[in-house]
Amino acid sequence: MLRSLMQVSGFTAISRVLGFVRDILIARYLGSGLLGDAFFSAFRFPNLFRRIFGEGAFNAAFVPMFGRRLEKEGEEDAMKFASNAFSTLLVVLTALTLVAIPCMHWIMGAVVPGFKAKVEMPLVVSADTPERENFSMAVGGSRAICLTIDGAGVTAQQQLAKLRLVKELPKKLSNILGDGPRGDSVSLKDYQSGLINASDGDALKQVNPMEGITIGKGDYTFIQDGSRAWIYLPKRHDFGWFEGELIRTASAEGVGGDHQFKIYRNHPDTFDLTVRLSQITFCYLLFMALVAHLSGVLNTFKIFGVPAAAPILLNIVFLAGLGIFVAWQQSEVPAHILAWCVAIAGVLQFSMLYGTCWKNGYHVRLQKPVFDSSIKRLFLLMGPGVLAAGIQQINLLVGGVIASFKQGAISWLYYSDRVYQLPLGMIGIALGVVLLPEVTRLVRRDDAKGASDSMVRGMELGLLITLPAAVAMMVIPEPIITVLFQRGEFTADDAYQTGMALRGFALGLPGYVLIKVLQPGYFARENTRAPMMMAGITVLVNIVVSLLLFAPLGHVGIAIATTIAAWVNVLLLARGLKGLVHVDKAFWTKALRICMASVVMGALVWGGYQLLGSWFEDVFWKQCTALALLIGLGMSVYAVLVLALRATSIAELKAGFRRG
Repeated sequence: MLRSLMQVSGFTAISRVLGFVRDILIARYLGSGLLGDAFFSAFRFPNLFRRIFGEGAFNAAFVPMFGRRLEKEGEEDAMKFASNAFSTLLVVLTALTLVAIPCMHWIMGAVVPGFKAKVEMPLVVSADTPERENFSMAVGGSRAICLTIDGAGVTAQQQLAKLRLVKELPKKLSNILGDGPRGDSVSLKDYQSGLINASDGDALKQVNPMEGITIGKGDYTFIQDGSRAWIYLPKRHDFGWFEGELIRTASAEGVGGDHQFKIYRNHPDTFDLTVRLSQITFCYLLFMALVAHLSGVLNTFKIFGVPAAAPILLNIVFLAGLGIFVAWQQSEVPAHILAWCVAIAGVLQFSMLYGTCWKNGYHVRLQKPVFDSSIKRLFLLMGPGVLAAGIQQINLLVGGVIASFKQGAISWLYYSDRVYQLPLGMIGIALGVVLLPEVTRLVRRDDAKGASDSMVRGMELGLLITLPAAVAMMVIPEPIITVLFQRGEFTADDAYQTGMALRGFALGLPGYVLIKVLQPGYFARENTRAPMMMAGITVLVNIVVSLLLFAPLGHVGIAIATTIAAWVNVLLLARGLKGLVHVDKAFWTKALRICMASVVMGALVWGGYQLLGSWFEDVFWKQCTALALLIGLGMSVYAVLVLALRATSIAELKAGFRRG
């Protein structure tokens, strides 16, 4: 198992390293504002399906069925089943894509509701709209407020009154899901003068806290029709609401009933741009589902390298697009360039795997789909498997919906997700890919002990590698993010916020890996219903905890909620496998020793960070040197400790590699 694991992990490591280079460039040119939030929201949708289909759900249903046919009925019959499944997937997903692309406006409305206007009010007096009307909008966590007049050709000024920002006091435990108590209100005029006249050392000082707004006499304020006005908020402010009064006119030149006054918590173009980018990237789903199918065929024949290498193409295409069109040609639409890179990469990945199948004599043919009993069972198993194997991604999607209500949060969560996905992809996902066909074969041969030993060995390997990685991400998250991303449009505050999210995600890293190890125990027996039920409980836990923690902790609360949900899933999966997986005293002894080694390593790395902390505020080469020293210290100390504590041994690792 170890040899196959190393092959998959090696290609995954190359892909993740290239992915880091990609994300460094994306952070430089897109940052965490309009372009960053829109692109990551558009990319998350097809990428979600790549991770669910390519790293779990489809293979969870297809590999056991394909493997059983291969073993009992021979290669010819198995390949007929594979061709029929391929053709059925192609037809179904092509139809889904053709329907989804024109409906993307409504789909994104459900996925990123926070990008839409929070206040919409008609401009003209009517029977249903009085001359003066109050409005209030929650602004907790927002960086800016945008006021717009939706409609062209109007030259008159729009009059507003009593514009003010209201502070939100700390929440009471009895009302943690609701709003905090209202504090003092600050008029827009006082807000402007207070920030401009703040001392130079004051964190709240801003040169231009407002744009496009004219403050008149008394409490009246004006913005130009057809234009946008901005109110910029300080970092980590304590304002809870933006309130005021709209003053309508009976009629004005060019003003009709369709003209609206709108207020946004973020850039008003974010939602429309997200829709356009999603329409480009959505075809990636079609190709990733077909890639997952072809990967299942190759993995069953013990060809792991090419499927594991396919994601490298995505990052190569990204780097080419960023280097040629964004950095060199200085394209004015960098987000669109990246969206097209996603689509092109899907075609290339599919071509690579389809060619590999034919080259090795595994002819997956396009035919008229036959919806027979085998295909019905495949979809029946795959449905629950989508939920069960994709639980982590579903939790992230839920978190993204909640995070869309805070500007920049989606980008911060994306960048932190990219960092902890490196060990998860190299170990957790690789273990799942290798274990599923192995455990399936053992279960088919009624070798329960062999299946149990394989899964326990996978758990040991997962903890051995991910526990120290999780501890490192908890003790030095900000230095990691600073070195990787802080440049160009990605600011120091972005690095701090992303680092805090990484700390929350890191707590769950071992849990995510154990999920990947435990799930094959169900899928190998074609049991996708039990993991589905467990996944439903986990999603519910994630939603409840996210809502509880988002108000006091913001986007960090979403990361912690995802972590808690992961460990709940681990406990449920482990409890359901008591009859198959037998964890002995030796496993718990090794796990305890791995924990001890990781904690000691973390303490020494934290101490090293205290000594080298000033280097991370210096030039880039010093930042890289400091991070390399900390990582080197951690790896060296951990390697010595796990061997000294006998958590593993060189002989055990060699034996695992020889077993394949």
